[in-house]
Order: sequence, then C-alpha cells, then structure tokens
Amino acid sequence: MNHSLLHSSTSRGLIQVISEDRIRRLEVCTQFSNLGYTVIPLTEMNFTPKSRRPDADICVLLDQRSITEFMFAVDSVAEQNLIPVLYYPLLTHELQQACLKPSRTASHETMAPFAELRSNDSLDHISRLLDSAIKYSRLSHKCTELISELNLRSSRRLIGYSQAIQTLRDRIADLVHLRTPVLVQGGVGSELSVVAEIIHDSMFLNYQPLIRVNCSTLTIENVERELIGYFSNETGSYSDEPVWNPGQFEQAAGGTLVLDQVHLTSLPVQAALLKILESGEYRSPEDSQQKKLNCRIISLSHLSLHELSTQNQFKRKLAGILSTSSLSVPRLNDRKEDLALLTENLLSEVANTEGTVPKLLTLDGLELLKKHDWSGDLQELRNLIQHVNRVDNGPRLDAASLLPWIGSESISNVDSLTGMTLREMEQKLIESTFARCGGNRESTAQILDIGLRTLSGKLRSYGYPPRGGPDSKRTFSVRRAA
Repeated sequence: MNHSLLHSSTSRGLIQVISEDRIRRLEVCTQFSNLGYTVIPLTEMNFTPKSRRPDADICVLLDQRSITEFMFAVDSVAEQNLIPVLYYPLLTHELQQACLKPSRTASHETMAPFAELRSNDSLDHISRLLDSAIKYSRLSHKCTELISELNLRSSRRLIGYSQAIQTLRDRIADLVHLRTPVLVQGGVGSELSVVAEIIHDSMFLNYQPLIRVNCSTLTIENVERELIGYFSNETGSYSDEPVWNPGQFEQAAGGTLVLDQVHLTSLPVQAALLKILESGEYRSPEDSQQKKLNCRIISLSHLSLHELSTQNQFKRKLAGILSTSSLSVPRLNDRKEDLALLTENLLSEVANTEGTVPKLLTLDGLELLKKHDWSGDLQELRNLIQHVNRVDNGPRLDAASLLPWIGSESISNVDSLTGMTLREMEQKLIESTFARCGGNRESTAQILDIGLRTLSGKLRSYGYPPRGGPDSKRTFSVRRAA
C-alpha cells in the first residue's frame, strides 16, 4: 500500500490500528474513518521497525496481547521509529509492573502511552485525543530530526572515521542531554575544547552562554572575584553606586561553564570550588543572597584526576564531582588511520586563513606522517602544517617537504646531536618543544617537566621576548642548525 496516497487533503492524520480481533478492529477502523482519519488496520504481532510503519502518526492498540507484545518488543526497535500509543483496555497491575521494570524504563518512557481511550468516551472526546496525539507526534518527530541534524553537524568537527573517534562520538551522544558534570581527558595537544563545544552546542542549540575559565590562573585571592563577581570602584553612568561585575558562574547561567586545565588548579582553589559545587549554591556580594549554581560544568584535563588525588595533588571529593561523567579523547597515535582526513582538513583550514591554494597530500607524505610519533598530538600536526605551508611554496605536501621538519625535531635522532654541546642540546630541546606547543609556555613546561619560571628564564636567555611583552605573540619555529 502506498502510504503517500492515504494522506488526502481531507485526512486529519494517519493511524495504525492493531488487534488480533478482526471484528473489534473493523469497528474501530470504521469509527476513526468516519471522524476523518486515514486508518491502516494491522494484524501483525511481530513489531519490527519495518512493520511499525514509522510514517504513521499514531498507533492504537486494542487488546491485551497487542499491548503486551508491543511493550516487550519495543526494546529492539530503534527509538526514532517509535510513535505515540493509544489503547482501549486498561493495563493490569501485573502488566504495568512488567512494562515499567528498570530494564525497560528508558524505552517505555520514549514510547509512553499518550492517552487511554475508553469505550464509553464520546466521539468529540476521542477526536480531541487523536488530534492531540497526532500533533504531539509530528512535533516530536520534527524536534528529533532537528536535534539529530544538530548533533551531526557538531560531531563533524571530530574529523575521522576510526573506531576510536566513532566511540567518542557515541559517548558524547549518550551524555549530551545530561545535566551532570563532565570530565574530558586527553593528552597535551589534543583538542579537548572542541569536545566541550560539541556537548554545549548539541544541548543548548547555541542559544545559551559558553564561558571558559583557565584554572591555572586562578588563585585563592582572585577565585571568588573571578567566579562569583565583584564591585568595581568605577561608578555607573546614571548612578554614583559602584558597578557590579558578574562572575563566571553568573555569566554562564543557563549554559555551560568550562573549567580548562583543571588539573593545574591549586589546592586552596580546589577547596573553594568544592564548597560551591558540593552545595550547588554560592553567596553573591551583589545582594548578599544565596544563588543557585545554574550551569553545566565541563572540566578539561591533560592528567588523570584520580591519579592526582592518590598523590594528594587533587581533592578526591572534587575529582568525584567533576568526573560524574567522563570522556577520553583518543591520542593521534592511536588513530593514525584518520591522518589523511585530518591533514587534508588542516591544509584547507590553513590555506583559507592565509589566502593560499591548499596543498595536495601525497602518498609518500602520508606514509611519513603515519611513521611519526605524535607526542604533541593534533596541535603538533597543526603546527607542522602551518609551518610547512609558510616556508614551502610547492603545490604538494610530500615526504621531501616534510622530512626536514619532522626528522630534525626528533630528539631520538642521535646523528643530529653529534658535535653539539650540552647547552646547545638543551636549547634545541626547549625551542623545538616550545615550537610544537605553539608558544604555549604552560604546555611546554609540562612536557619538559620543568617549572614555568625556569622555562621563562631559559627563553629570555635565548633571546625570546618576555611573556606578555612586545612581540611575545609572534609565531615560534625551531631554529635550525647550519
């Protein structure tokens, strides 16, 4: 039967009527048809996605057997194929218990019966219920389509089709609609912030704020000022009263607060965070009132908070709260089958930024990229593509254009260190790591396992400008030995 032909201009909706009782089915079908609906009578008791006919607006079950088999078969039916259900007979207590047991709660809620029709209901009442169910079904289906499209568009930023990245997409889809805190973990150079943005975009449709906090810059002196807010000494345009500057908690109300580099949070700041997150509220200096914490928390960390807590470097209770749900971003070394797509995407991205023609990735260039150990993860690949694009005007990204930069930066290449002094080797290591991290001093210090002040002092001795000084944001590249 061609269902598109069933939807005439006068039809009020398409209804499935399922029952093993032919007389009862015929009676109800005639009743609904007289009310102006298009009816599909079905006798199948095997509720597969094909027999469910998802193009119908609603489904009406007429007897206990159809209800029972529908409820118990729904677990194997894709949720997007489910439609509102109406039924005539009352559910027995035993059947309700069977349908609502924990193993079936999620599916049952998804396909929860929209309403119950009774044999003594008036035609007007039945008509109103059917219209409401059909309207609900169409709006629900449209909403599901929009959410699926949004999730698809957001997840496209996770380039690749490896099993590791597909698993990450599935995990994001599982927890995207939860309100619980999420901990996103990954190595240095992995784009954890992209995952946080995908979760936010999929949940809030870009209508709510996304506020980022760099936890490495928070101190016990400024934590309340940054997170809760403060009064500035400046007066307003229309009043002599001090101006209130809302903190990140207030700015993120209704949206998402991202705690970036949460593993670098000091213990005193951790205590202040724990107090707020544990109670779910904070005292605002603006009106001296307790305010509810009304934002989703997403934490980004390059280290395991559990391991830090065992070393007494992170509060165990805070780690438990932040990692209520967790995501692990796979390392580039664990998904090298994605290198071709990632490299081509970065080549297009860099070319668009710099106004050049994208280079063509060759097979020998790809093989060289696959053999490399990407200790700096995706950020290292991005830095490499940007650098080669600037110094090489050729149309191709091949082994010849890549080899000088990949080979010379590898400290495992002993031949490249021959004849160098210990200080020169140290300078080469620091500068190459600094270039790989894109000039990020915190990441460089963490990789080299040295203090931030020590790193800054070394860089000054090599002629680099002080942090925050003139020309401090220039692009850094490895200085090559003659």
